[in-house]
Amino acid sequence: MSNANRNRLPRGTLSQELIIKAAFRVADSAGMDKLTFQSLGRELSAHPTAIYRHFRNKDELLLALIDALHEEALADTPPPTDDWAHDLMQIAIHTHEAFLRHPRVGALVAARTARRENEFRSVERKLDCMRRAGLNDTDAARYYRVFADLVLSYSAMDASLASLSPEVRDADLRAWKTDYLTLPSDRYPNIARVAPRFVALDDPQNFLTAVQSVIDTIRAKAAEERA
Repeated sequence: MSNANRNRLPRGTLSQELIIKAAFRVADSAGMDKLTFQSLGRELSAHPTAIYRHFRNKDELLLALIDALHEEALADTPPPTDDWAHDLMQIAIHTHEAFLRHPRVGALVAARTARRENEFRSVERKLDCMRRAGLNDTDAARYYRVFADLVLSYSAMDASLASLSPEVRDADLRAWKTDYLTLPSDRYPNIARVAPRFVALDDPQNFLTAVQSVIDTIRAKAAEERA
């Protein structure tokens, strides 16, 4: 018997959970382009055909990874309180953190719909906040979409930045402290005025400010409806 056969998992021990964990390990270390059923087979000491018994193709696996990100975020998010705005902020923060823990996955998945249990749970919690804010059903649906898309797209953008090579990322971050400060003021008067106050691309307050802006808009819309 070959070494490869001796090291393979016994038949029937492979599960979706094990495959998803292995997929995160492969993607986090090597990138999504290296995430194949062959690489998963090597990571799991299993034959690649065994993975097809759990996922028909890579896209189905990708949707499962998205749902796993939602599961991570939900696991870390505190239970609901009597403050809907606080609860929305906590949902946003922990979703963002889950994406940054797996940046090479998070950078690619914001536009996809997992249509799985943990995504459903995440949507339900956000809508609960919208209803408790005092929005009617139509506005709750609209502002849920705006809030969720902001959180996911900003999380994906920050994940994309985090997944760059250190040299490329450092060059992009440094540009806002060097290139922008040396632009001629006669051609770019507004940049020249504001550039010394630019914040870093990866400043955590950027995300929090964006989320708070949407929360403030929801609060204002709910007050308008009550009036």
